[in-house]
Amino acid sequence: MKDGDLSSGSDAKKKQKLEDSEVIVVDNRIPSQAEKEKKCLRGLAELLIRIARTSPHSFMQHLGPFLPFGVSQLEKEVLKVHKERKDKVKKFLKGFQGNLTISYDVVTYDDEYEYGSDSEDGLVWHKDFVCMSVHFVDHTSKVGKWILGYYPIEFARGDKVSVCRIKSVLVDYEIENKVSALLVSNYGDLGHEEFDCLRKWIEKRGKNPIDPCFFRIYCCADLFRLMAGDVFDNMDLLLEEIRVLVGWGKMTSTNWNVSLGNLQEALNMEDKKVFAEDEYYQDYDLPCDEDWIMIRTFCKLAGCIYKVAKELFEGEYSTSNVYFHLLAELKFMLKQELASADNDHFLCKANEILERFDKYWNDMFLVLATASVLDPRFKMKYLELYCSKKEVNDGGSKAETVLDYLHNLFADYAAPDIPPATECLDTTVDSIFYSSEEEEEKESEEEESDEEDEECGEEEGEESDEEESDEECAEEEGEEEEQKVKEEKKPGAYEDFAFFQEFLKFEGSAREFGESELDSYLKEPVMKWNKDFKALKWWKAESQKYPILSQVARDILSIPISRATSYDAYVADRRECPKFVVSMKAELVNAMMCSKSWSRL
Repeated sequence: MKDGDLSSGSDAKKKQKLEDSEVIVVDNRIPSQAEKEKKCLRGLAELLIRIARTSPHSFMQHLGPFLPFGVSQLEKEVLKVHKERKDKVKKFLKGFQGNLTISYDVVTYDDEYEYGSDSEDGLVWHKDFVCMSVHFVDHTSKVGKWILGYYPIEFARGDKVSVCRIKSVLVDYEIENKVSALLVSNYGDLGHEEFDCLRKWIEKRGKNPIDPCFFRIYCCADLFRLMAGDVFDNMDLLLEEIRVLVGWGKMTSTNWNVSLGNLQEALNMEDKKVFAEDEYYQDYDLPCDEDWIMIRTFCKLAGCIYKVAKELFEGEYSTSNVYFHLLAELKFMLKQELASADNDHFLCKANEILERFDKYWNDMFLVLATASVLDPRFKMKYLELYCSKKEVNDGGSKAETVLDYLHNLFADYAAPDIPPATECLDTTVDSIFYSSEEEEEKESEEEESDEEDEECGEEEGEESDEEESDEECAEEEGEEEEQKVKEEKKPGAYEDFAFFQEFLKFEGSAREFGESELDSYLKEPVMKWNKDFKALKWWKAESQKYPILSQVARDILSIPISRATSYDAYVADRRECPKFVVSMKAELVNAMMCSKSWSRL
């Protein structure tokens, strides 16, 4: 064979191996063309969901006209993927052991486009959406968040929470008996009466009552956004003038933390007299003294807010235990700034944002303080220190309220569930007493039998080795019988006695064997401070030592305090929705946004 033949033979083998590796065998046969197309369609649908940046129509346009299927087929496949993943989500949530929190958020599209006008992906059909998500902590102590619904809403409804929409989603996913809290915006879009009706509706379908203080959770990111907005009010034109003066670019950021950085840069230049001494700025309209007072006020107050926001929203997800001490720090910083106010404008703005903060603080105090106590770095120490300050009104009573609430909450978790009445229909009170009488008769017969044996032994009067051996056996049997009677008196021996088991549970819930897990936890010294401490991981590791309290901690720490993190936490207005969703059908929008959050299933 020639060298060329050897070479060609080697290439043929490589080609054959490559072709063999690409062959997909289905049921011990090579798939048909239709099966290949079906698999390709499924792969494209999953890719479209995973990237979630373009509509099916635009996606197909970029791929070209050579695919054997069209846009409508791709859309149907996306809906099919959504249904399959939704079934898995429903199964998981239905069997989930623990409390769930539902967040309700309204996102909007830029006002640049009007309804029916053209966007990058087609006609604009929707501009406002409601996004409902479920928050939980799984058995590995990892925080989970899944979108359950992403629906377009009428523009006229604005930010008002739709109770009907919430109920519909809870019923659809069969979790109306597991929800314990609702995370909403911080600007009063639903009254107390509506919330109470929703809470009672959930209570009827659940096992335990829901504390009103823990049911409605206000978003902390919204609080910071509104506080920054209060200080920034009437400064839009001034910000634009400073932008032109300093040269930040063509567009002014909509995030308040970016505006803070830009204005702080301009303020530093003013303090260094750059604008007054540099000839370059002589031809510009410079801000007046009143303008610089407004800028300095914003930088001071928004700077305090940003210090805390940076700790909460940048980096990893913050569980509820870290909010109390950081918000308390913000409160003291703002009070210090208020005490040092040197002009009426600063005094007015400081009072305005403190008033907003105090309202949030009072509404959320019990939730945040309880979560803080369940942080082993703090326990009751930080709360007691905070309440000892003279600036805090009724501080002592607040600390006692939190401790009392924790004791009551722990007692609810510690008290075992009473079996339903249907489970003990076959067992009556008479049958329990009848069983006790049978045991007494049996013990009496055994005692009479033992006495007869002893009398027979006395009459014979023989002390042989065989008789001693019999007596030893009888003693051993008597000890075994006595041990058996003792064992029967243990709770495990009455497992079939439903009424007695009910008594044990009732009696066990009403008394304490020594100190409780909560008391033991609070008596131990606090942990050495570690900023990177993960409370959920600690409670998982200590679940053997605190089996009940760790469940309490998991449910409390799983409550989200903010709907947004990272970049989204600093938006000056409502958060924006992805641009591609405004030109899609409502059903398809919901399928894509939900399925993307379920991609790891």
